[in-house]
Amino acid sequence: MAARASSPEDVGSLRFTSARLEFRPIEIADMHAIAALHAEDRVTRQLVDGIPDTPGKALVFVLWNQPMRRKGSGTFAVRRRGELQLIGLFSLTPFKDDDRLLELGGKLHPSAWRGSLAVEAGAAMIEHAFTGLGRDRLISAFHPENRPVPGALARLGFTPAASTELFGKQVSTMTLACENWRAQGSAPRRRSGRPTNLCDYGRTPVAGPYAIRNGA
Repeated sequence: MAARASSPEDVGSLRFTSARLEFRPIEIADMHAIAALHAEDRVTRQLVDGIPDTPGKALVFVLWNQPMRRKGSGTFAVRRRGELQLIGLFSLTPFKDDDRLLELGGKLHPSAWRGSLAVEAGAAMIEHAFTGLGRDRLISAFHPENRPVPGALARLGFTPAASTELFGKQVSTMTLACENWRAQGSAPRRRSGRPTNLCDYGRTPVAGPYAIRNGA
């Protein structure tokens, strides 16, 4: 899967696509869809930070996102191409409030758990970060008990890094350098070993979606 990444002059519009998905910054009009997404227990059960599961909380979340949007980062609404329904959120936000390092995060509604859409969305966000925003490194943080996460991130080229603490909780991290993303063809690696259905990233051992920490 190859995303059509934003070039630097496109950052103002902040809209880009992948083979099956469309991405744009979240807006106030999305607050009810954002709240509905976070009302789903399978989406939120292992998130580390705040959960905007009501329209009021979702509105605060959208307003919090606006300064990042002006820089070309923040949280993006994810839709299937040609459709209106929000199926997930993916994000590039400062890691521990450090603007120099962006954290890749994301989650999909259970209706989008099939078909490796989370991997496709992750790849599109990575391409936006490296090509559209000119970043040279990304990090992703996740709950240590989300055992499918390391393999899923590895498909995108991430490698293990040190564990750390966020919001008073211990999290695992993995990082990705732009040069490594380019070396693997700017695309996810093929699956190896036991197949996983990555919606996939933040799935619990029993059930759950791709849900890296940020973007919620």
